[in-house]
Amino acid sequence: MKKIVISVLIVLVATGTWLGLRGKKENAMAPENFEMVKVQKGDVVYSVSASGKIQPINTVSVGTQVSGIIEQVLADYNDEVEKDQILARLDTSVLQENLNDAEAQLTLMQTKQKIEQLDYDRTKKLYDEKLIAKATLEEAEVALETAKANVLSAQAAYNKAERNFGYATITSPVSGTVISKEVEQGQTVAASLSTPTLFTIAEDLTKMQIEANIAEADIGQIKPDMNVSFTVDAYPEDTFYGVVQQIRLSPTEESNVVMYTVVIQVDNSSRKLLPGMTATVDIKIHEASDVLTLPTMVMQYKPNAELKAQMDVKKIDDLQKDEIVLYQIKDNKITPLIVQKGLSNLTSMEIKNGLKLGDEIILQSKGSRRRK
Repeated sequence: MKKIVISVLIVLVATGTWLGLRGKKENAMAPENFEMVKVQKGDVVYSVSASGKIQPINTVSVGTQVSGIIEQVLADYNDEVEKDQILARLDTSVLQENLNDAEAQLTLMQTKQKIEQLDYDRTKKLYDEKLIAKATLEEAEVALETAKANVLSAQAAYNKAERNFGYATITSPVSGTVISKEVEQGQTVAASLSTPTLFTIAEDLTKMQIEANIAEADIGQIKPDMNVSFTVDAYPEDTFYGVVQQIRLSPTEESNVVMYTVVIQVDNSSRKLLPGMTATVDIKIHEASDVLTLPTMVMQYKPNAELKAQMDVKKIDDLQKDEIVLYQIKDNKITPLIVQKGLSNLTSMEIKNGLKLGDEIILQSKGSRRRK
């Protein structure tokens, strides 16, 4: 009798242990042990990100070709100026003296030319009457030609002095906005080595451009006329838009990465964007609108060996192009699904086939999230 009781107890303990282990395994497959995500409708945009400086499309540096003291400054930062408007004047006292001297030299050379012309005419008449030798005529001819050359030289010197006098009045070569002023009244500017910049004028601030640096790995996807969105720190809540205008073919290298400059044209009719602002740019390459979507993270979930032993296994080794394996829970079992994905980015992906709106997919195990 005692042996029978012991045998019954052993059977009960074994049965209880088996049922407990089975319950534990089945409980491990319960949906509450996983973080799930539903298939939703939305847009998926694949874009290339970059940054660049906002600049006017055309800026002109206004300088001076003559040295001198700034006598007047007639334009300031942010002034709207018209073409040929006077921006500044240099002191012209020395330039005026140079012009007067050049004019006097020109008058003197012209007078000498007249004298040599009269002398040549008399000599030519005497030579024609055979009263003097030919050598005397030739000397008079040389003297006349020298006088003519001196007049040309004096005329060139006068023209130069006149131009320099005109350079003392600094005018704007274009209509636009003064964005930089480098001089003040009384300052001396020297133009001996290079033309000093006095003003910088942006021709039209309602049209701006961004010069964004794109890595060579992405540049092949960028084409002219692509739509661009960007933000600036000054207006974090606003999104601005532009269009790719040009891809410059001259590369640069930054930290061993080859970069290309992409010029983006921007409408700045609101005048909110200022020269020099840093723009964070997204160039839209492809877009799928109103499609089934899932977070890209769902592709990272892989069941462990214990769960694989319990799940319904389908043939998932022979995947076609753009096919991926995702996992659902059905009847307390993990079921692999082969789905076809479309466009994807770092956060979301398009589901083309294999799922419907509202289906739940395993995102990750709650236990694995805790271990992180």
